[in-house]
Amino acid sequence: MAEPDLQFFNTTESWNLRSVEVISDLQDKLQPYESWVVHVSVLGDNREAFTFFFPIFAGLKNELGARALWAAILVEWSNLLLKWAFRGDRPYWWTGETSLYNEETRPLLRQFPNTCESGPGTPSGHLMMNVALFYVAARGITTFFIWNSTTLNKVQKWFLAFLIYSLYICWNAMVFISRLYIQAHFVHQCIMGVIAGLFVGHFAWSSKRLLKLTKTLSVVIAVFLILSSVMTYYLLLSQGMNPLWTVSLALKHCMRPEYVKVDTQPYYLIMRFTGAALALGLGISSEQRKAVVQSRISRIHMLLGVKGGILIGRMSAIIQASFPKDDMIVFLMLSFGLNVALPLIIISVLPHFLLTMC
Repeated sequence: MAEPDLQFFNTTESWNLRSVEVISDLQDKLQPYESWVVHVSVLGDNREAFTFFFPIFAGLKNELGARALWAAILVEWSNLLLKWAFRGDRPYWWTGETSLYNEETRPLLRQFPNTCESGPGTPSGHLMMNVALFYVAARGITTFFIWNSTTLNKVQKWFLAFLIYSLYICWNAMVFISRLYIQAHFVHQCIMGVIAGLFVGHFAWSSKRLLKLTKTLSVVIAVFLILSSVMTYYLLLSQGMNPLWTVSLALKHCMRPEYVKVDTQPYYLIMRFTGAALALGLGISSEQRKAVVQSRISRIHMLLGVKGGILIGRMSAIIQASFPKDDMIVFLMLSFGLNVALPLIIISVLPHFLLTMC
């Protein structure tokens, strides 16, 4: 029994070593483009799925927004559980902890403000989120606006669809490189994130039941998400495994401890995806949304929906940043309330308001 564990350990260490070489090469060769490469991880941050991209997709098509948010919720939940299960290191602390280097051979890799995420690294949450979210977006845009178009000919439809999927692949390739560049992940963690993201994205797009929830079932799903997360947390504790084992490593090896993010820790993530799931379920089953879905949406309505959604989403991000972090209970309760309010407004209240006004 000990031999497979040792073999797995050696294999993982070998992968990590090779990944560090890749990261070092990337930091050398892409240094002239460093600000741009680092910013890709900022644009691809999981928070943007909730406060920026979801409002845009919902403004374009209510169903597209709902499916995109389901993808984001399922990614956050499954990624949290997978990270607890795999207990993967991140390059920025692994290089300082491993005994495979000595003081002369230990690589000197650069850190950035978004390097110091405090959770485990396997699989990559950024890759899972971007692959899943934009899979839904690509399928939705091509289905609703290209293949169903009555003004485009067949060649134009194929060209635009090819362009959409090419952008999808290119963007996720850039996120892949960015996550390596800033030392947030090893190569195998990014690959696992891509695979898991494709699975979640396909499920969120193809499942019909996700858009036919009753209010009761919405509450049940939200309760299941929070209970499954909390029970897993305490199950790990009961087995002598600390789910927060990475926080001390992040604080120890981050060159600027203030860069260690409180909103990448599990308590906040649970509040975010549970609140969003509850709100989305309630919004989907609301009479206001049913009226919107059954109505013909004009381009003006669509444009106002996108602009209004972006504005509300940005306001939500600003409000979230203003919450006091010295009292964790207050921070979590406020975060839960905000993550209930935002999806409910975007998926139900805002489109119904625009429908009655336009």
